Amino acid sequence: MSFAIATFCFGERYYQQTNRLIESFNTVDFKPQVFVVTDSVSSINKTEFVHVKDIREYDEKYTNYEKNYYGFDFSVKRFALSFAFENGFDKVILCDTDIVANETLFNENSVLNTFIENSIAGQTTYNFLHEVNTNSMLGRRFLHYEKKFGVEYDKSLLNFMPEDCIQFIWINEDKKMDFIKTWSECIFIKDQENLPNVPAGNIDEMCFSALFNQLTCENSSHKSVNLLLAKHDKWY
Repeated sequence: MSFAIATFCFGERYYQQTNRLIESFNTVDFKPQVFVVTDSVSSINKTEFVHVKDIREYDEKYTNYEKNYYGFDFSVKRFALSFAFENGFDKVILCDTDIVANETLFNENSVLNTFIENSIAGQTTYNFLHEVNTNSMLGRRFLHYEKKFGVEYDKSLLNFMPEDCIQFIWINEDKKMDFIKTWSECIFIKDQENLPNVPAGNIDEMCFSALFNQLTCENSSHKSVNLLLAKHDKWY
């Protein structure tokens, strides 16, 4: 298999959702390799295509986490991506764990066709210039990272900032761990300088890390949509 799925789960509700994701692949013709980072390895259903790693092997601080959506530190998902990268994959679908495979559309050809070389991509994207001065606050941490790293990018490169619920990431071998390193440096800055947690995901950090490492931010909806379906259980 030439691509992998990477996800993460912390807390009983999310263990159940990860197992639901794994079970959803029983309805499709092939089984992608799935990499899961969690604080409870024993809670995840083990199969031949599922690989699970304890977050303590990356950073023990993530074993202490907020149990509400808005307070949770989603920067932990970079370790899920690292897990897949470390196992030799350049093409990875990085996703929240509350998704399932769409049995009518999810197949190897459709997935592989969705990846764009040396990019982070998604079917839902945001435009930096449309968002940065709104209440969404998307892009404001990006501007802070520019100052800290001493760089400034043409903001037209951010016309398509992929939502980090489901992302198709293709980074070639020579750049993929540098991407993770930059992302981690951004999180260190965010933590040390108490940058706002709004928006709660990693869109700013991932887009900055992409441009810093000569990758692009793309919209993939012209290639495919809804290969994976989000099934949000609203308790927050």
